[in-house]
Amino acid sequence: MSGINPYFAGLEVVQKNHGTSGQAALAKCILSLYNPAHSFSIGEILGPLGGEYTSVVLAMVTEYASQGETAELRLAGEYVYANFPHLVELSRAMSHAREGVKQEWTRQHEEKMRRMYPDD
Repeated sequence: MSGINPYFAGLEVVQKNHGTSGQAALAKCILSLYNPAHSFSIGEILGPLGGEYTSVVLAMVTEYASQGETAELRLAGEYVYANFPHLVELSRAMSHAREGVKQEWTRQHEEKMRRMYPDD
């Protein structure tokens, strides 16, 4: 992988290993870095991977930590977003579920505050 951008290295694996757990894991990693609204846990990403693909994931995460969003990440992310609609659908469902839970917590907190401080 030396010399190649880590996102392009991950994208190369995603494009050539159709239907494998490694392909899905790398696609999840790219999608998670590309758009936090479509995030998957690092455990879910690393769990099914072997050493070679783990190093690709870690290189992508390191690149993101040091450079943030780059043009290469956007290209890889756009590819994954366009070609993995089931992952996008799953991540949307997870995001909506999280938001629903947060809204319920807010509602419960506000209700509690109204009971505790009815004159405010």
